[in-house]
Amino acid sequence: MRILLVDDVQLDRMQLAIRLKQLGHDVQAVASGREALDVYPSFDPELVLLDISMPDMDGFEVSNEIRKLFPEWVPIIFLSSHEEPEMIAKAIDAGGDDYLIKPVNKLVLNSKLIAMQRIAFMRRELKQTTAQLETLNTLLQHQANEDGLTKVYNRRYMDEKLEEMIGWHGRRKASLTLILLDVDFFKPYNDNYGHIEGDKCLQKLAEAFRTSFGRAGEYVGRYGGEEFAIVLSDTESEQALEQAQRIKNIVEQVGCKHDFSQVANIVTVSQGVYSFVPSGNETTNSVYKVVDSALYQAKQNGRNTFVSV
Repeated sequence: MRILLVDDVQLDRMQLAIRLKQLGHDVQAVASGREALDVYPSFDPELVLLDISMPDMDGFEVSNEIRKLFPEWVPIIFLSSHEEPEMIAKAIDAGGDDYLIKPVNKLVLNSKLIAMQRIAFMRRELKQTTAQLETLNTLLQHQANEDGLTKVYNRRYMDEKLEEMIGWHGRRKASLTLILLDVDFFKPYNDNYGHIEGDKCLQKLAEAFRTSFGRAGEYVGRYGGEEFAIVLSDTESEQALEQAQRIKNIVEQVGCKHDFSQVANIVTVSQGVYSFVPSGNETTNSVYKVVDSALYQAKQNGRNTFVSV
């Protein structure tokens, strides 16, 4: 175990430290409560052996500080020449878990250490299991928010995020932008190149959008089929138009060949752009209705373009 030994008496401290090291433990021996609190975070002890009678801070004060500053429980065994029941009770009240009478009996010390090693082992196992569960939960949460094909956010997450951002921007009286885009003539693309190629094209576009809009306050999701939604925080109308042109350029750079499009020889997109300062009355459905109308107008205008409202 990693054992933090705190005792202001040098001879007692050295003798006990030697004994502990002989038993195979990693020992950090300090002479005061202040020093113990200083080294505690970096040493990360699995057991604290704590003398009671010390000049700067007594053991009770040190124990209370440990319990206050470091929430993760680590066993504390008090060391004292006092055998009175009142002292033992006070030690337990101060956050201690056990009590050893000085001079420490070797057999008793060994027995206590064996018991504490069992606890340390269980704590390690618990921490490892907890870390694995946290990693798994993070992975599951990520998968729950992710579109299976394109690996950008899914519709459910985008709806939740848009609702959250409507409230946040409304409180700050700041402008929020939603861009809804649709791949032009995607049905002919699938019909002629096949659905596998269609999926690959959507994946390329999604990756390009995700890479280009990865800053804080920017969210890219698959709205459904060949439609994508992009939410941009703190973005006013003029900036939104610049971003729409940027999206158009990104799609051109991806350059998915499309010989069956009526507007270009590569895949293009039509975009609806809606920038607004939320009043508090908006819902996600009402916002999508507005931007969907703008997207429809972009298609009516000949596609491969964008319309802002």
